[in-house]
Amino acid sequence: VMIAWAPGATLGPYELIAPIGAGGMGEVWKARDPRVDRIVAIKRLKAEHTERFKREARAIAALNHPHICQLYDVGLDYLVMEYVEGKALAGPVPVADALRCAIQIAEALAAAHRKGIVHRDLKPSNILIDEDGRAHVTDFGLAKRFAEDAGLTRSGAILGTPSYMSPEQLAGKKID
Repeated sequence: VMIAWAPGATLGPYELIAPIGAGGMGEVWKARDPRVDRIVAIKRLKAEHTERFKREARAIAALNHPHICQLYDVGLDYLVMEYVEGKALAGPVPVADALRCAIQIAEALAAAHRKGIVHRDLKPSNILIDEDGRAHVTDFGLAKRFAEDAGLTRSGAILGTPSYMSPEQLAGKKID
């Protein structure tokens, strides 16, 4: 059972302002770091999700990209992260805005993949759009490093459905 937090309470140096989200695994609070006069988001996980918490902290700490929420601090059961003033991605979205956000999200995921990290929980509620219309990928709680899955697949093996066929594969094939 999580001990209830309240606006005005402190958590280390952080001053809790207000809850901004909650789910089955924990909650997120808006807070202020008076040392640097910065608003932050504090994500607290329930005790039964300790391993997920550690994995998320390691994944986010390895990433530095303008479209991925940054990690500032780690406590025993909480993460202190960049606070994004904005809202979760929701539609309908004009085509130009959708394309811009899609490119930013793809760039963020590509940066994570270059570091060997797969998000595994990409959905609109895990994409925050700031006041300037920029996308920020959040919630790496289900993320995995490629190395964690080592041995599950064979090197060079193709899994899933190929999204295209090479010219060599198409040679001599009839396309309906």
